[in-house]
Parts: sequence; C-alpha cells; structure tokens
Amino acid sequence: MRKSPKLCLAFLIMVLLFGLSHGLPPFWPRTDLTMTNNLGGPVLTVHCKSKDNDLGVHMVAAKTDYHFSFQPNIWRTTLFFCSFQWNNQVKRFDIFDATRDQDDGYKFNWTIKPDGPCKLGKNAKCFPWK
Repeated sequence: MRKSPKLCLAFLIMVLLFGLSHGLPPFWPRTDLTMTNNLGGPVLTVHCKSKDNDLGVHMVAAKTDYHFSFQPNIWRTTLFFCSFQWNNQVKRFDIFDATRDQDDGYKFNWTIKPDGPCKLGKNAKCFPWK
C-alpha cells in the first residue's frame, strides 16, 4: 500500500507542532538569558514569568547574576516579563519579547541598573522601566 505524501507531511507537521511540547528534542536551540545586578550595592529581587511559566522569586546579590533558559515558540510570541525590587522600589520590564529579541540570537545578557535594564552584545541598548 502506497502512503500519501500529504498524509506524511501532515504527520510531520503534527510532530513538529505538538511533539516539541511533549519531550521530543527541538529543532532550534534553547534561549539563554542572564541578568546581572549592577544596582551599586543592594540585593535585587527578581520575579520572572511567562504566560505559561512562573520562574519564582530570586535574590541576586550585587555584581552577581540570575540565569534561566527556555524554548521560544514557533509563532514568535514568547514573552517573559519580570518585576525587579530593591530598597523601596518596584520596577517592571519585559526581559524577553520575541518580536523585539528573537532575531538577536539565542544568548542574552542584561545588566540591571537603577535607571533601567540594558541589553548587552552586538545590539546593545538600554531601556526605560515600564
């Protein structure tokens, strides 16, 4: 019995779309994100989330970093948003926004300063807090 090319293609698409979320290896690398506390002294409390994942609360000492990695979705809608607390301040920022960041590679280094986060690397840029 001859298999239909359309059936094989549909099966492949199903595996790519649904298999990735069920433990099959992805066909593109994970994204690594690092944030360094450059506030000049105080401990930074970081709490990052996406629509699907809450990464919990992390205490980041001065000049040290917090790191996490994730698999962006194929629709370019992955978003990780974080709150940053130190002293009596609470700030917010979208630390990974696929529409802004995905074309910049798979490794992101951020420095967190009192006046806002700065993305380091070839497309270095500082941003205001939200």
